[in-house]
Amino acid sequence: MQYSTINHELLELMNRERKREQMSVEYPYISKTLLVLFCGYVVIWYLQIGYRFPALGAIRFEFLYASALTLFAVLFTPKIDTKFPLLPLIVLYVIILVIQIPFSYDLNTSWNVFVNRIVKFAFFSFFIVCFVRSPTHLKYFLAAFLLACFKMGQEGLTGRLTGGLIWENQEIMRLHGSTPNYMHPNSFAGMALGTLPFIYYLWPLYSKYIKIFLFVLALLSLNIIIYTGSRTGYIGIIALIVYVFMLSKSKKIFLTRCAFVSLVAISIIPSEYYGRFDSIFADKEHEGGSISTRKVILADAIEIFLENPFGIGVSAFPKKRMDTFGRSQDTHNLYLEIATNLGIQGLIVFALLIYNLLLMLHKIKTFAKNMIGKILNDNQQSSAT
Repeated sequence: MQYSTINHELLELMNRERKREQMSVEYPYISKTLLVLFCGYVVIWYLQIGYRFPALGAIRFEFLYASALTLFAVLFTPKIDTKFPLLPLIVLYVIILVIQIPFSYDLNTSWNVFVNRIVKFAFFSFFIVCFVRSPTHLKYFLAAFLLACFKMGQEGLTGRLTGGLIWENQEIMRLHGSTPNYMHPNSFAGMALGTLPFIYYLWPLYSKYIKIFLFVLALLSLNIIIYTGSRTGYIGIIALIVYVFMLSKSKKIFLTRCAFVSLVAISIIPSEYYGRFDSIFADKEHEGGSISTRKVILADAIEIFLENPFGIGVSAFPKKRMDTFGRSQDTHNLYLEIATNLGIQGLIVFALLIYNLLLMLHKIKTFAKNMIGKILNDNQQSSAT
């Protein structure tokens, strides 16, 4: 059973059961002050405040904030349960990353990426583990995350309407983000695409006022995905639609709504983006040879991997490719990026990590189904008596 198919009666039943269980279940205590500070960091992290306000960037405000938050997490949050089943694989993966640094083909780039990306993401994950310890904490975190996404969505809409964030790329006008993390259209589309599953699952759980916020956020996200011209974003939308369709109990109604939305979209979306979408399926070049370029990148990545099966270092592929083939773009493929950068050992550990993550999610889903079934069964028995 998915959240999208739970009716209001079941939701009320679950809420009553949750309130009853909260009387006997003790979640780890996190003070509201620390929780608000953590949420502030979430907004700062996603919006890259140091980039938006150079004065804050000059004093390394984000670093200072993270340092203070780390201290608070260590001193004032309950001990973390280290029996997490994915922890050994995560630690092993980090060890592989660290080992690859001194042996990198492009040491300076590897070190910069490790410090400015890997370490920052690791600390962000650490903060989530420390501060998100109950359903209430999760609500705070999701609110901060979606608020930051809403701000970026607003900037995407404003940037498209004013032309400030949209310019020609691969022979079409593509929307770009306003900060380095999302300056590339594909990254900006990935951010927007990542909000849609949250909107989908949160939709039936909240009041109409929260739904208005979620609906506007969905429109802002779709605006970004469409006008970035990201084919990855388009494929993601297709996959999400198929997923929702498979879960839908009223498939005819769902298809009718999709048809209506498609007709509206056709009337307002410029034709150049349909050509971009069509290039996913047609072996034609409409965007400056982008498709053939990707094929060359994949071939180069495979050859480099076969010649260097133990990896060339974190983010060292562009330099290695330039020195080998005279071409500089990155892999544009997650698995080949891991294979070329971290070698066969990194690829194996990453594959094991993903497999065990999916297995754990399946177990959680099964447990949730059984729990809901038990609640319904107990409620029917109590009503019968």
